[in-house]
Amino acid sequence: MSFLPPGLARKGEPPPRLAVIDLGSNTAHMTVLQADPRDTRRLRILEELQVITGLGRDPHDDGSLCEAGRRGALHALAHFSRRLDSLGVAPSAVRGATTSAVREAPNGHAFLAEVSDRTGLELDIVSGEEEAALTALAQARSFPEHLPFVVADIGGGSTEVVLREHRGTAWATSLPVGSLKLAAAHRDDVESLTSAVDEALDQLPELRSHAALVVVAGTATTALQIVAGRDLWDPDHVHGGSLERGALRDVRDRLAAIAPAERRRSVPGLVPGRADAITAGMTLLLGLMDWADTKEVVVSDRGVRYGLLWRAWPRAVVL
Repeated sequence: MSFLPPGLARKGEPPPRLAVIDLGSNTAHMTVLQADPRDTRRLRILEELQVITGLGRDPHDDGSLCEAGRRGALHALAHFSRRLDSLGVAPSAVRGATTSAVREAPNGHAFLAEVSDRTGLELDIVSGEEEAALTALAQARSFPEHLPFVVADIGGGSTEVVLREHRGTAWATSLPVGSLKLAAAHRDDVESLTSAVDEALDQLPELRSHAALVVVAGTATTALQIVAGRDLWDPDHVHGGSLERGALRDVRDRLAAIAPAERRRSVPGLVPGRADAITAGMTLLLGLMDWADTKEVVVSDRGVRYGLLWRAWPRAVVL
């Protein structure tokens, strides 16, 4: 156990209270964690925040972030900043990253400068390869018993796919396709979506041996909630849960047949902000399952932000 004086910690150990932020193309996440005073390596989740921002929705013709998405993200991040102040999290104990929507936008750097000015939060733009590595690190620390495995992080604007083995990452790639991009181009046309997904996944290497498939982020966690018919978010049910291909396909087809507005009102487990893109996201997930030749996936809600945590404080243990 660690019984160090306040303010002193061994290299790689976390501070008493910390936060990690992931600003994605559709959703902003923040997790605040607190160390056990009897063993500062052991962290418990103090608060989880998730806000659908639509940051990557409806970009301008040149790919710039639209005003509505920027406003939504700024509103969410300002709320995060106020919570950090209330909880007493020091700026030095915050790690934050933003991914494809911002890194691909011509006004992405200007937007992050505005975030810094208005909220005090400093977010790093991570490359697709770094995003993949962070996500894989988070799964390796979360599910060591499943190694080796393939990690797929389905975002709004990109999808990161990594083969993680016991000795580390075998390969990693970032595909420029995600649920928002697919939905914008193909709406709920399952045949068109399937063709687009097949074309995108042709870029992936062939898997030479069977490996479990771990799928991260909102498409997978939302799909699990819908299949289970759960409106109330239960992280103990979601993180480490499993999703079967047949059940996923049945739900995808059912959702594709009803309008997004009706989904928002009538589908338990579906966050309204995901209603427009859920058919596309599920089609992408089904395509990944076909590519990996698996009938079942492990679902994770620990994505980039947990990779940030373990990269900064590798001795940390999340309970």
